[in-house]
Amino acid sequence: MSSRTRSILIFELGGAAFMVAVGSAMHFLFELASGWPPLALIAAVNESIWEHLKLAFWPGLFWAGVAPLPAGLRRREMLAAKGPGLFVTAVLIVAVFTTYVTILGHNILALDIGTFVIAIMIGQALSAVLLTGGVFQHHAFIRAGLGLLGLQIISYGLFTYIPPDHWLFIEASSGVRGIPER
Repeated sequence: MSSRTRSILIFELGGAAFMVAVGSAMHFLFELASGWPPLALIAAVNESIWEHLKLAFWPGLFWAGVAPLPAGLRRREMLAAKGPGLFVTAVLIVAVFTTYVTILGHNILALDIGTFVIAIMIGQALSAVLLTGGVFQHHAFIRAGLGLLGLQIISYGLFTYIPPDHWLFIEASSGVRGIPER
C-alpha cells in the first residue's frame, strides 16, 4: 500500500470517527437550543428517518471541507468524493433501517446506532476508493461528484424547512413532519 493510499485511508477513518461523534451529539442539539429554527438546517428536528440522515451528512461535509488534507490531495477532489460517499451513507441508513424495522415490526436502538456507524464507514470507504483509484483525474468525475454533493446540500436544506408528505419525512410515532410547532 502506498503512503498516499495509507494517508487517505487514515484521513477517511478519522472522518468516520468525527462523523459518528459529532452526528450523535447533533441528535440532541435542536432540542437543547430550544428549537432555534436556523439550527434545524444541521440538527435533527424530529425522529423521522430524514432528520437522522442529516446527522451523517453535515459532519461529513464539514470534515471534507475543513480538515487538513493528506499531502497531494486537493479539496476539490475530496469534496467530489463526498458526493457519492455521503449519498451511499444515506441510502444505506434508509435501506437497512426500513428493512429491519419491516422484519421486526419495531426499531431497536442498538441496531439504529450500528446502522449509522456501519453506513458511515462504508460511505467513507467509498470516498477513499474513489480518491485512491485515480477516478478524479477526469474532470467529468469531479463535476459529477460535486454536482451530487450540491444536490444533497440543497435537499437537506430545503426538505428540512419544507418537508414533503412522504414516509421518509414523517416521524412514525407522532406523525410530525418538519420542525415541530412550539
